Amino acid sequence: MSKRGFYDIDCSFDEGAVLKSWGVDELFYLRNLQNRKLYLNEDIDECVIDNVVRHILQYNADDKGKPVEDRKPILLYCSSNGGSIDPGFELVDVILQSKTPVYTINLGYQYSMGFLIGLAGHKRYASKTAKFLMHDGTNFVINSGAKAQDQMEFNKRIEQRIKAYVLSRSKITSEEYDSKLRVEWYLFADEAKEKGFCDYIIGEDCSLDEIL
Repeated sequence: MSKRGFYDIDCSFDEGAVLKSWGVDELFYLRNLQNRKLYLNEDIDECVIDNVVRHILQYNADDKGKPVEDRKPILLYCSSNGGSIDPGFELVDVILQSKTPVYTINLGYQYSMGFLIGLAGHKRYASKTAKFLMHDGTNFVINSGAKAQDQMEFNKRIEQRIKAYVLSRSKITSEEYDSKLRVEWYLFADEAKEKGFCDYIIGEDCSLDEIL
């Protein structure tokens, strides 16, 4: 008998009673966790990212010792306006290090930090009218003169690491990245695929069934 995973909860209960006690959202949430479906559709902060990271780590724990090709992929539906870079890259690092494949899916929009998270997927999907935005983000430096300079210098180092990350996950050149960084670079799914920001357009390269 194979060992039960953390999410192997018996759902053969009276769904009417569950809906009455908990509600339809809770029922969907439980079933989505069992099917390894995670949703990131809010502005990115510590609380939102912590929830997603914990589940990805737990799925990897459940799969420990199992060959990668035998692991059920994690589906991360990401539609976000962006947010904080620090928790955002916590999630990026976890996705990149996850032995269990994480597929990122853009059904609407991935802007700013949401764009960077979407890039991390082992496979990256987008609907036909999905939108992407890459830009240099926003920094607020409020401090004494010397400390503000320290912050600005560190921000430059962060920008260089983000650049290296984007180049490693796409087809764009260093020169193209530099030319687009200071503008609001919006792309539709077909343009994003051409630049290597996504791999598959749903309805053209694959069916919806592949990400359900």
